[in-house]
Amino acid sequence: MPSATTKHTAKDVMTPDPVCIRPSATIRELARLFEVNEISGAPVINQAGMLIGVVSKTDLIRKCAEGTVDIPPAYLFEALAEQGENDEEENEYIPEPIVCVEDFMTEHPLTVTPETPLREIARAMVDGRFHRVVVVNEESAPIGVITTLDLLATFS
Repeated sequence: MPSATTKHTAKDVMTPDPVCIRPSATIRELARLFEVNEISGAPVINQAGMLIGVVSKTDLIRKCAEGTVDIPPAYLFEALAEQGENDEEENEYIPEPIVCVEDFMTEHPLTVTPETPLREIARAMVDGRFHRVVVVNEESAPIGVITTLDLLATFS
């Protein structure tokens, strides 16, 4: 792992080929994406593959805790819960509420290029209180992700 005192850049520590999600994905799809890929956040991309936001488990939990004007928080949590497989009474289908990623994603995530120095990335993360940075190419398509843990690993 590179030393934080050297001239390393985003491409040296980023996780390449990030798992992304569309803004129209439902909260259930988002929760499944996080679980299956063992991640806590993902870039949100439009149909052209361009970055339009970022979403995290914290965002998902916050949205479920707040609910919406029409949907109480308990219903959102219930929609995410595993359905009972053996108990017929509990095996009723719970319709998924129409809450999409675009309803609670962060619209202007911190982005960097592959050549951005790690010191600059660390400073921007601290100043903006970001836990995740999306590395983008010239077309604003996500090509990598850097988390606070990725940066901390450079010190070991």
